Amino acid sequence: MLNKKENNGNVYSHNLVASGTKITGNLDADTDIRIDGEIQGDLSCSNKVIVGTSGLIVGNINCVSVDIMGSIEGTISAADNVSMKATSNIKGDIRTKVIAIEPGAHFVGNCKTNSQE
Repeated sequence: MLNKKENNGNVYSHNLVASGTKITGNLDADTDIRIDGEIQGDLSCSNKVIVGTSGLIVGNINCVSVDIMGSIEGTISAADNVSMKATSNIKGDIRTKVIAIEPGAHFVGNCKTNSQE
């Protein structure tokens, strides 16, 4: 887990699954989480998910927003937005309000966007 000091002295923390780490099972996070390792299971996050270039998630993701530089095999449900970077590789469906896809990103699946939800 990483911590950052805010200006008022309170500590804001976010989670990290480091490269070389493999988690088998579902994972719930109340704060931002960065995945540089591997998760074999569903990920539920109350905030932002970042999947680094070495990150792999085989399971469904439910979050507010997600930045993807690595690989995901499963359904992504993001309340606000999905950002697929050029190194991303997604196999599965996406449901979100806003999606951004950089040239070079790989996506196999269906996408549903709706800014009215």
